[in-house]
Amino acid sequence: MDLAIELENLTKIFPGKREIRALDSVSFKIKRKTAVGYLGPNGAGKTTTIKILTNVLKPTAGVARIYGNDIQKDPMNALQSCGTILEVPEFYPYLTPRETMMYLGKLRGMSQQYIVRRIKEVMEEVEMSEWIDEKIGKFSTGMKQRTAIAQAMLHEPPLLILDEPTNGLDPKGMAHMRNLIKKLKMDRTVFLSSHLLNEVEQIVDAVILINRGKILAFDDLHKIQQMLKATQIQVNFLDMIDELTLKKIEKLNEIKNIIRNNNSLLLSYDGSKKSAANILDFLVKDLNLKVTTFHPLEKGLEDFYIGLIEKDESQKGGKKFES
Repeated sequence: MDLAIELENLTKIFPGKREIRALDSVSFKIKRKTAVGYLGPNGAGKTTTIKILTNVLKPTAGVARIYGNDIQKDPMNALQSCGTILEVPEFYPYLTPRETMMYLGKLRGMSQQYIVRRIKEVMEEVEMSEWIDEKIGKFSTGMKQRTAIAQAMLHEPPLLILDEPTNGLDPKGMAHMRNLIKKLKMDRTVFLSSHLLNEVEQIVDAVILINRGKILAFDDLHKIQQMLKATQIQVNFLDMIDELTLKKIEKLNEIKNIIRNNNSLLLSYDGSKKSAANILDFLVKDLNLKVTTFHPLEKGLEDFYIGLIEKDESQKGGKKFES
């Protein structure tokens, strides 16, 4: 089976006076050994999806499979293939990582010898070896997150499902977690939910964008980034540009449109590196202009996502569901 995760028309409705459709016919397929970001704001349906994937919640309709195993019909085989961090990880504060994982390993039916070996390996992998016999109650949020990843990997699952792993971390902790996930994804499938789009786009190979329980986009990250390539260049000059010089610039083939503001020009072009280089050469070498800054304006994944959100929000109203 080439697929690690497969969802078909997954729907979750919470009944009540006001029915809440947390997931609305969600479908996607994730191949093995890829890192996929499941991205959206709070209330988009991310945690609901992960709770169904881990058999914590039952779907109203649809099917979820892990490595071809239906989670509802065959949860044992489905879940033994994945390690999970669900929401904020909690541990008994008076236990150490070694004691915690010895207990969890025995619950999984793992042999004593195997558990001892794996504890050493996973704590090394998350760079927590020196804390293996310290009480978890002393740990920072970042240390607890890394310990949670270690326990998720204890049984050597090929799939890691991580729900907001950078939640509550400071910038240094986020950097550590980002570097750790980059390392982990080299020989595993990683399904990572987050609302921090700019953070996640440094890690993943593909992104799924979700809002109000509906998938807005799913594609390889490089394809989305290709769509977002720069189509405008902000150029600032030391001196004002006169009308004659402006007309010369307008005649350059690479330039489609110009907006002038004092000693600054906003140039529209085709977005290619070659065109940008030709424009810069023309301004500096041919026209002898003194350029102080030359900045292609690129949209990021967050800008792309916000645009999709705004379009989606304009098409429908109603309350958001806090997943």
